[in-house]
Amino acid sequence: MAPGLIADWALWGKEPHTNSGYRVLAAHPPGRSADFNTAVHHWSPGTPAPGDQLPWITIGCTTGPDGTRTVGVFLLDGTAAVDRTNRPIYRISHFAVPVADVGEAGLGWCGLARAALDAAPLLSEGATGPAELPVPEDSGLLTDIGPRVTPRVSEITGWLAAAAAHLLDGTVVVTGDRRYEPLELLLVLDCVAALLPYGMRGSLSAATWTSSGSEVPMRLYWGVADDSPGLTCLAWGGGLPDLGALSPQARTYRDLIIKNWTVHGGETVLRHLAAARAPLDITGPTAHADALRVLNALDPAVAVAHEVSEGREVDNDRIDLALSRPRIDPGSLQVLAGRKLAGQSTDMGPLAAHMAEPGVSQAFRDRLIADLLAGRQETALRNFESARAATSLTREDLKPLDEILAFAIGRIQATRADTEPDPVIERLLPAVAPFAEGTMEFTQCLLYDVPGLAGRLVRALCDGPDPAGPVLAWLRWLGDGAAPEVEHNPELRLLHDLLSTGTCPPGATRKWAAGHPEAAARLLEAAARCGRTDGLLHADFFHGLTGCAARTASSAAEDPSRARLRHALERPAAGMRPETAARWDVLCALAGLPPSGFGTLASAAELPGSGGPAGRVGTYTATLRAELEPRSLRQHAPAVVGLLLEHALAVDPHTGEGPGPTGHDLTLRILDWQGPCAGLVLDAVHRLATGAPHWKEGPEDRRWLERLTTRLPQLRSGLAVREVHRAAARAGETREDCETLAARACEARRAGAENDQLCAALQAWAAQGHVGARVLTVLDAYHREWVAFGGASRADEERDDLESAFARGGTDRLVWQHYRDHAIRRLTQLKTDRAQQIRKLEDDQSRCDQQIRRLRRLDATAAHGRG
Repeated sequence: MAPGLIADWALWGKEPHTNSGYRVLAAHPPGRSADFNTAVHHWSPGTPAPGDQLPWITIGCTTGPDGTRTVGVFLLDGTAAVDRTNRPIYRISHFAVPVADVGEAGLGWCGLARAALDAAPLLSEGATGPAELPVPEDSGLLTDIGPRVTPRVSEITGWLAAAAAHLLDGTVVVTGDRRYEPLELLLVLDCVAALLPYGMRGSLSAATWTSSGSEVPMRLYWGVADDSPGLTCLAWGGGLPDLGALSPQARTYRDLIIKNWTVHGGETVLRHLAAARAPLDITGPTAHADALRVLNALDPAVAVAHEVSEGREVDNDRIDLALSRPRIDPGSLQVLAGRKLAGQSTDMGPLAAHMAEPGVSQAFRDRLIADLLAGRQETALRNFESARAATSLTREDLKPLDEILAFAIGRIQATRADTEPDPVIERLLPAVAPFAEGTMEFTQCLLYDVPGLAGRLVRALCDGPDPAGPVLAWLRWLGDGAAPEVEHNPELRLLHDLLSTGTCPPGATRKWAAGHPEAAARLLEAAARCGRTDGLLHADFFHGLTGCAARTASSAAEDPSRARLRHALERPAAGMRPETAARWDVLCALAGLPPSGFGTLASAAELPGSGGPAGRVGTYTATLRAELEPRSLRQHAPAVVGLLLEHALAVDPHTGEGPGPTGHDLTLRILDWQGPCAGLVLDAVHRLATGAPHWKEGPEDRRWLERLTTRLPQLRSGLAVREVHRAAARAGETREDCETLAARACEARRAGAENDQLCAALQAWAAQGHVGARVLTVLDAYHREWVAFGGASRADEERDDLESAFARGGTDRLVWQHYRDHAIRRLTQLKTDRAQQIRKLEDDQSRCDQQIRRLRRLDATAAHGRG
């Protein structure tokens, strides 16, 4: 027999035939009785019931006065003695063994408990000094649990692995037949704990039984089924435990136990875990991670691949470490590659060395396609660029990636609907760096062979920030350093030359644009996005596009070239010269779009010799007039100018900001033109004056309006309506305000304004207060103004006309309803008042008649008396 373990001890119980409570009866060292008493109470499994099989064995860690961690063994047994009330007296023999000594001996709970059971009788015999627990040489943990476990995975292995995983998550209660001996019960618990790193035993606790209903602190114990929160009850011999209740990390641990058991055998796994003696806290926040770290060290590649195949979360560093191992079996490599591609890592370096492997190549390709089709563009971009960066960027080194990309393009082209965006051509490639010339030949061939593919790539590139450089670089790659000649996208050659030189290529002529309208529209769109509109939209090329732009709306639905031109014009180009902006706006108007080029003039940066805003507007209008002069566009000139004025004189509904100096200058210059232009200016300014009450005009605006009124007297009515709006904006509900507002309305009416226009201004004012009262008051004041101006008959007519405008609803039908109801109430009240006055007058008349009759009677009586 090998030397035993030296332990402090305590004997806990109470004196027979007394009423005294339980306490420490004897101990070594005696001065620790209080500590021992606390430990016994803390780890107490409860009170046995009659017939319970004893002893109950409890094992839990304690801390000595000097901070030394000890393993406490508590043996609860019966005695022949009773207390004064004849209740049986139980005794607990407690041994405290240093954790380090237990670990050095490699003991499990069963070996420690057997030694304690052997030493316990000595405590009752009046032992003094420390206790010596005998430890035979063959009593190690692996010796004890060996008969219980099988070399290969079996049902018992599955049960123990699941129990150990549940133990990582929290308290486990083992239930089942109690006919086993106490050490057999403890051996089951020992087997469960053996599937965790040995170092966790310093924070584990176990018990062979606990009394029903007791709240005990043990982490692992035999007991009855309990549905209390935080407890997991597992039936010994009752089938495999529920794995769905495990936390993800605990489930990973369980699965890895089974995987390693399958690969390496049970003995290897148990020895690996038993050798992990470093202290680990199973109650700490890193318990799961600590246990997995120990287990993963057995075979990192297999461990990581298994966790990945089970769908567990795996840190990317572990994936990279596993991929960097010199030898990885194909199955694990496939799993690790898939997980690497599905993760958040931006470093494809560990995978790059395996890219030529068919399994890895397929995994990368499938992930790329899946991410693109699912809209995970950032993930696809990150992985593709990282994989490319991990190569030497030579043609041969890029070949696997080229084949993957070409396959992805072909697959998506075969499955994508025409109305859906292309996730490779329109999203992935525009976001990656341009390929070096002479590389990626499979992808290059697809762009040449599939109709429209190269054009879609360029359009997508043009949507990026500052696209001129990237577009030119991609075009050079596509043409192997020269202008690409793509059959279905003839504009790409011209775009290459435009971006290379900054000037319009000789081939971009009126004849070419008219003969290739759709390609010309694509070229204009690309030039605008790349900031090269000035270089392309010269007069010759512009007139080649006008035929496409001026087609009727009915034919546009069947004409892809006009639809493409509209798309090109929908986003205004920045920084255009005035003459370019004029041609751009003509195309916009012909295509049925708002002219957007003029708006760039006001915000354009001031250049030396540009003449300021006035100079830019002068150049713009001169070019506009010249381009509309040819017979082919002359018929469209009124529509183009009218649309231009409508947008140039628009008012921002949020800020109230109006046309500004450029808009003022434009109207005055157009007014100088011959033909219908005066009428167009009149209509546009009239709409501004009467239809934009929120316009916050300033002094410059008023001076501009005065100049226009001098040349267009017809504007006076509109400006008078504008004054009504201004007065309404300032007016409140006072009689003076109403009188002023009525006077402005009367003046506007006399200037030629329509009653519907006046109604719109008055409605907005009336809606801000007591609507009915406001309308009635202003109508009465309006009537008085007209009486003073044109007499009662004219006043009645004008009031009725304005009231009819309110009745028609104007812009707010509720205003009329409020006024109508208020006026009816007022008239009803007036009618009632008049009826009361009539009744009072009738009463007064009756009293007069009575007085007359009385006086006549008195006169008759007096005459009779005289006779």
